[in-house]
Formats: sequence, C-alpha cells, structure tokens
Amino acid sequence: MSSTKDPWDGHPDVVRLLGAPPSRWADVVGRVLDPGWQTLVLALVVSLRHSPTVASGLGWAVAATTFCVVVPYAVLAALVGRGHVTDRQVVIREQRRIPLLAALASVVVGLVTLALVGAPRPLVALVATVLVGLLVLGGVSRWHKASFHAAVTTVSVVVLTRELGPGFLLVGVPVLALAAWARVRAGRHSRAQVAVGLVVGVLVTALIDHTTI
Repeated sequence: MSSTKDPWDGHPDVVRLLGAPPSRWADVVGRVLDPGWQTLVLALVVSLRHSPTVASGLGWAVAATTFCVVVPYAVLAALVGRGHVTDRQVVIREQRRIPLLAALASVVVGLVTLALVGAPRPLVALVATVLVGLLVLGGVSRWHKASFHAAVTTVSVVVLTRELGPGFLLVGVPVLALAAWARVRAGRHSRAQVAVGLVVGVLVTALIDHTTI
C-alpha cells in the first residue's frame, strides 16, 4: 500500500503557517485588508474624486477593478480549484508565478485600455502603481516571499493620504501596523517578509508619483 507524500511538506512557508497558533483576529484582519478589497476602495476614492459625475466615477472604478482585481482573482480561484495553488492567499512562494503572470497580463490590458479611453489621470496612475508593484513583487518572489498585504496597505495609506489629506495618517498608520502584525501572527509571513513588502509599497508609490505628477 503506497502513500502519496505532499511535495510541499517541510517547505518553510508551510512550516511557519502550521506552526502559528490559531488567531481569529489575525485571520479577520487578513481578510478585511485583502489586497483586492483595498484596490477596490482605492479605485473608488480616486475615480470619484477625479471624475465630473458620480456615475462616471463609479464606471471608471468598475473598469479599473475588473482588470486589477476581478480577472486576477478569478484566475487564482481557478488555479486553487484545480490544485495548482494550495490556497487563495498563495502561502507557498513558488506557487506565485502563474497567478502573478495572469495578474500582470490583466493589469497591462487595463492600463492601456484606461489610458486610451480617457480615464482620469490619477486613476491611470493608480493602475500603473498596481502594475509596477506586481512587477517588483514578482521579481522579488523569485528569492523572497515579500508580503502583498503589507505592500498594498502601504500603497493604500500613501494614496489615501494624498487624496484625503494628512489627517488620514491618524487612521492609516495604525491600520498599516495592524496589517503587519496580522500577517506575522497568522504565520503567513515572517517579519522580514513583511518589512520587504512595506519597502516595496513605499518605493512603488514614490516612483509613480515622481513619474506621473
């Protein structure tokens, strides 16, 4: 009688995840601050603030979210369903490649489309930020499992502070700290992986701000 051994048994990412004591709050924070939800909020805020009408702002937000969130997450769900990826949060670094390539393709199409049809420039810049972030995190992921949650939350804090004013930092900074804590507490990332995600978020937003303003 033969037994099939999971090829990922003993993988550092799996060992860390299984070794973390269960934490309901860390899991809740991870779901609430999912990069997809954050991207949706950013698209809504930016679109509504820079569109002539609420209707057009909502339309632009839906378009951006479709390319940056809906399509990539649909591909990810299909990969999880077929067993190519262990779980929706892609705990194993080596399994990031195909979801990242699919996300990159979708975001590139979205960026070109939005630019060609005259979307508000700040929204185009936001989608460009998503694209550059994916490229950087994809490159880093070849050697290091940087935290997407940390990177996207950093981008969210920077963008929303720019859009809503410096007072947002009173909310944004604690939320960023909470996101970092949750990823480590849940065993999804090490402190170093969260730190790299934070740095990537800062660098990407600084780059896009410099090249689009």
